[in-house]
Amino acid sequence: MKASNRFLLGFGIAIALLVVVTLVLVLTAKNDISMRPENTPEGTVQRFLLAVQDKDYPKAFSYLRIVENNRTLSYDDWVISVRPPSQSLQRAWKATLGEIRVTGNKATVEVMMDIFRPGGPFENPVDVQTILFQLEKTDEAWFITQRPSLFWLY
Repeated sequence: MKASNRFLLGFGIAIALLVVVTLVLVLTAKNDISMRPENTPEGTVQRFLLAVQDKDYPKAFSYLRIVENNRTLSYDDWVISVRPPSQSLQRAWKATLGEIRVTGNKATVEVMMDIFRPGGPFENPVDVQTILFQLEKTDEAWFITQRPSLFWLY
């Protein structure tokens, strides 16, 4: 085998190994999430956002206790208002935990959303929004008490 062919073969193997290592890192990154305790306001918000990310809307709804017009919001009412977008319309997003304020059985959790969207050559592809989640503690669990907007999915 010529030296140039051996070089190309070695180069090809190196690139293949790099691709495999990158795929392994990307595919296992989600499992490395540091989970907050479930019985905390930030743990509730984190689990809600992970359920939304996984498109597990029944699980996401289980973290909500919303009362509107003197009646508790039902799953059917909530999921109709959410109208999950089609796969082609979804944007990539990342949530970062901000300030957490707890006063008795009420809490506010600040979350900064980085929404990634394609744009023109001179546009910023990242839109940053701050969301305040309002929560209330019932027994030993925290529940989101205001209808969260899922604007970052669209």
